[in-house]
Amino acid sequence: MGVQLDRISLAGFASDDGARRAIAHQVDASLKTLGFFVITDHGVPAALIDATVAIANAFFDLPMDEKRAIASDVQGSPRGYLPMGLETLAYSLGQKTPPDIKEGFGMGPLGVAAEKAVIEGIGATYTPNRWPARPTAFRVTVTAYYQAMERLTQTIMEIFAAALALPARFFVDRFSAHNSTLRLMNYPAQAAAPAPGQLRAGAHTDYSALTILLGQDRPGGLQVRRPDDTWIDARTAPHDFVINIGDLMMAWSNDTWLSNLHRVANPPAGTGDAARRLSIAYFCNPNDDLLIECLPTCCGPERAAKYPAFRAGEHRFRKIEASKAAMAAERAGA
Repeated sequence: MGVQLDRISLAGFASDDGARRAIAHQVDASLKTLGFFVITDHGVPAALIDATVAIANAFFDLPMDEKRAIASDVQGSPRGYLPMGLETLAYSLGQKTPPDIKEGFGMGPLGVAAEKAVIEGIGATYTPNRWPARPTAFRVTVTAYYQAMERLTQTIMEIFAAALALPARFFVDRFSAHNSTLRLMNYPAQAAAPAPGQLRAGAHTDYSALTILLGQDRPGGLQVRRPDDTWIDARTAPHDFVINIGDLMMAWSNDTWLSNLHRVANPPAGTGDAARRLSIAYFCNPNDDLLIECLPTCCGPERAAKYPAFRAGEHRFRKIEASKAAMAAERAGA
């Protein structure tokens, strides 16, 4: 566990050609090996990060009836309060485990309307955002953080384009009508031992193109699988972000880049309240009707495309449905 994720400063990317090339090279190398890296000097204000962490913790400290009042009443909707036991990420890989030990809050784009669900079956992901009455500044603060993630995504997508020798706005323009999800996740202190095989979040890969994660460095944190099948801890400073790609970007790049397994481990027994951990994940999805075909710089006469073309929204829907079906089948047989 001594090896750490690459730390990449984004300083100078927008203004210095040398820095731009160096950053793109570092990102490309990291995504080819681990599929993860850490960014610093990213431009998201530390004050906004701190305010979002504080207000997220305040929300999770509310009485359960207040939190459940904004739980989604639409099957499959990632909006509002997400109670403990709702998700078992390992099911997405066909692994049978007890539910993940976490609760959450989810939101999507501002002003999303159901008529934007241009792909059959994904209407649930276009339901309106649900906001708690308390804390009073919750909606304003979390919305500002979401907007900061939208801006940071544009920068990262420009870096991705530079790394893959594509036009600067190649990816940016394909995320103009994104349906990206922000999730606040509370991993509580564990008063009792987890069930066999149960983790804070089971091993999985992300479905999306890109994930931007703010994770507190606490006992029982994010772990990433190494090529030798061992796991390393993703250690970060308070205002760093962990970046990883998901299955969609891996297919888009013709497996040039790796969508890698990761999990959230349990804290050591007896850690107590020091193990409570908050993470904030922004799952970035391209336009749902976008046709995902092998990137022109990732295939050629001697390197055939490995995947048939697919619509981005259909890909996400299939991944979600497969996970839900596996969970339902397991629970039916329990």
